[in-house]
Amino acid sequence: MAEQLIGHFGKLSLDGPPRQRHHRRPQQNQAPQRPPPSRFSKHIYLLRGLPGSGKTSLARKLKREFATAVVLSTDDYFLMEDGTYIYNPDLLQEAHRWNQKRARKAMNRGKTPIIIDNTNIVAWHMKPYAVMALENAYQVIFMEPNTHWKFNVRELTRRNSHGVPREKIQRMKEDYDHNVTFHSVLHAEKPY
Repeated sequence: MAEQLIGHFGKLSLDGPPRQRHHRRPQQNQAPQRPPPSRFSKHIYLLRGLPGSGKTSLARKLKREFATAVVLSTDDYFLMEDGTYIYNPDLLQEAHRWNQKRARKAMNRGKTPIIIDNTNIVAWHMKPYAVMALENAYQVIFMEPNTHWKFNVRELTRRNSHGVPREKIQRMKEDYDHNVTFHSVLHAEKPY
């Protein structure tokens, strides 16, 4: 199904129409012209970044900006009722499927914006969300924290709230896909 959609819509841009540039300055009493509106009325933010880089703070900021925002994180799967976080690597794939199912449900209900607060280190991690966005006419917005330490392994080790060890963060940094696009994510394949 996803490949069929990609075939039909592979050249579709989810960035909306290009903004027109105006070379004349508006006269003093004349209001500047607004850029054309995006053809998308629904949005999904795919947050990405190493542990401790500030993704959750960014998700909270977006939630404050958009009262209707739905924040979904795979980490929620490992939260106990009392708020204790107990990570189990053997359940990680199940946790990702659980979060993707929640995102699909939110999209089916037309919720917007949807904020995915995951590390999303490599393009194929985000592919299920990109496919859902395509199927449900959501604009995909990739966003990283703008912190000065976002690739400083020593600082990330100190700051991350889940105790991810330095060696793991270093490997994640080495694997990090920079400059992802909707197209690269949609066509990414999981290595075997």
